[in-house]
Amino acid sequence: MRKARVFSITEYAEKALRKAEYLKDENGVVIGRVPGASGFFAQGDSFEDARANLRDVIEGNVVLALQLGLPIPEIEGVRMTEQAHA
Repeated sequence: MRKARVFSITEYAEKALRKAEYLKDENGVVIGRVPGASGFFAQGDSFEDARANLRDVIEGNVVLALQLGLPIPEIEGVRMTEQAHA
């Protein structure tokens, strides 16, 4: 029997976005990143753009990690459970 990790990608992305930090670089570009989550960073012309791009990056990285069997960074408040299936 194999086990599958089960969790809501939407909930995961929302909780990760709540932990995100944003800053403006010297050119006025807004950069967002999630501390402690390698690869979870994006940029945009405004806070809203950076946040939307960061959401896409988070969701894309999670899907890719699931496809490749790679670890997914833990985000506090998101519970991943394992379920056995045939």
